[in-house]
Amino acid sequence: MSDSIPPGKPSYTIALIGNPNCGKTSLFNQLTGARQRTGNMAGVTVTSREGHKVWRGVDFHFIDLPGIYSLANSRVEEKVARDYLLDTPPDLILNVVDANNLARNLALTSQILEQGLPLVIALNMLDELERQGDSVDLTELSIGLVKPVMGSDGRNNSHIAELMDMLLESIDQQCEPLLITYEPHLEQAIDALEQAGLSRWQSVRWLESAGEGLSLLEDDQVQTGYRALALLASRHDDSPAEMVAEGRYGYIHGLLHKSSSEHRDQSVADHWLDKIALNRWLGIPVFILLLWVMFEATFTLGSYPADWIDAGVSWVGQQMGAFMPESLLKNLLVEGLIAGVGGVLVFLPNVVLLFFFIALLEQSGYMARAAFLTDNLMSKVGLHGKAFVPLVMGFGCNVPAIMSARTIEEPRARLITILINPFMSCSARLPVYVLLAGIFFADHAGTVLFGLYMLGILVAFAIASLLARTISEQHDETFIMELPPWRFPSPRSMLLHVWDKAGDFLRKIGGVILVGSILIWLLQSFPQQGTPWLEQLGHFVAPLFAPMGFGWQETVALLSGFIAKEVIAASLVVVYQTDMNDMAGLQAALGSALAPASGLALMVFTLLYMPCLATIATIRRETGSWRWAGLSILMGLVLAWVGSWLVYTLASLWI
Repeated sequence: MSDSIPPGKPSYTIALIGNPNCGKTSLFNQLTGARQRTGNMAGVTVTSREGHKVWRGVDFHFIDLPGIYSLANSRVEEKVARDYLLDTPPDLILNVVDANNLARNLALTSQILEQGLPLVIALNMLDELERQGDSVDLTELSIGLVKPVMGSDGRNNSHIAELMDMLLESIDQQCEPLLITYEPHLEQAIDALEQAGLSRWQSVRWLESAGEGLSLLEDDQVQTGYRALALLASRHDDSPAEMVAEGRYGYIHGLLHKSSSEHRDQSVADHWLDKIALNRWLGIPVFILLLWVMFEATFTLGSYPADWIDAGVSWVGQQMGAFMPESLLKNLLVEGLIAGVGGVLVFLPNVVLLFFFIALLEQSGYMARAAFLTDNLMSKVGLHGKAFVPLVMGFGCNVPAIMSARTIEEPRARLITILINPFMSCSARLPVYVLLAGIFFADHAGTVLFGLYMLGILVAFAIASLLARTISEQHDETFIMELPPWRFPSPRSMLLHVWDKAGDFLRKIGGVILVGSILIWLLQSFPQQGTPWLEQLGHFVAPLFAPMGFGWQETVALLSGFIAKEVIAASLVVVYQTDMNDMAGLQAALGSALAPASGLALMVFTLLYMPCLATIATIRRETGSWRWAGLSILMGLVLAWVGSWLVYTLASLWI
């Protein structure tokens, strides 16, 4: 099939919706491949992914909505999905259901069906269900739901053709809302709201959410709703939400009685893996060991392709230098553009490996267990269990990580998570760590990387504990998380994930790092007579950094990092101009200019000092105040100076 969009051909929007950990995004990756993009949903910072696939001359536009459990609650992801389905209804909904948790997953399905929305159901992970001795009769389930149901697997594409044909056949289907019979008193309340002008599903939602999530209602409808809620409260101890849930699960259990045989025991392998991963005494040491292995492998394995890229960049620079006549343009291209951009590009393998290992932990099911394991520790320092995911995301990029803190409803816990997230070492800092660790601690570089990341975590926890004692808590929020089954990650999904992250890194190289390298070169090259502007600036500010043994070159590199942390490595390449136009020349120059203690202090300063401009803007937007963004800047600068000075002082005694 051609992947280009045929002109004049029909186009349809398909929204993927499902519970967290149901395999929805893996299936989305199978459907769209690399033809996808990530962006914020309208009006909010919750992200969705969009992609296209052309099938039998028809353009399918897929929207991967956030993973949710319900359309009735007040969590931001559920509001986003609910508003999307209400305000911009898609042509068809692809509801991805985890076959291993049918009852819970079908609770969301029943809500969609009650609205009368067109729906196709993809039953995911059937192979895992069958390994546990369970089975689902797809035909019987389809008859019961009166909707198409087919098996799927986000880890391979063998079923994609059949699924695409089913989607094509289901477009423009006629849909009748699902009618679930609820408790008699609840039915009376629903009838009262229907008589006031609401549809049945609006009436159920009003009662289930106590009036939240529905707007543009007439005053008499609102008053009718509150009277119905008051009458139910006088007759029942259970809340309307509990009564609605009881009715839905009654319908679901009746449906599954005919179509499913369930066996709840874990496999032997899953049981033993959980005994280790969730063990009270072994769990944390195993987690720390895995992190050490991850960073050791990131440095060691990444060094080989990094050397190849370095050789390629060096060859390009030498060829351009040999063929171009001496001029400012030649210097700009060779010493500014190629040296600066190439100086960061060589660390692409390390960044790719880091994202690969993080994706491996996530898709195998281990990351959810690590969150569960660390919840007790995090609660002791004022963090919520939900903070684990934003903090881990901070290893990639602090901007989306801070945005993801929106899932934490308690304001204090959300604010603390946002403020400490910049201390989680983003991938932009990794090139600096790899460069300096390889120069000064080549035999233990992986361990140094691990130590830096752990230091960032310890500092984040210490600041969280301090903030928790100064910011008042508004309400408690229970931490409930699902532990997905252990599974082998999908190679295709892993590849697409790493490809996406590598693309982000390369786009930064072609954007902010390119501009930063050229700017640093200009400041380093002019005026041509006398001391360059960059060196003047470095000497002016250098006294602040002299206690750590930094020269003016390190000073201007740190100043450039205010824009983006990747620019630090590019700046070092440009300011340390050497006869050898490759990474070996830079390593030799840095190794002779700095003592090992200063190199370690420089890494610590890079770890702790103020976030990049994009992160600061995100903190301002998410907290709604420049006060908190300013506090983040001040904390980072103070901690970076004090921390790097302490490290330099102590390290000078030992190395």
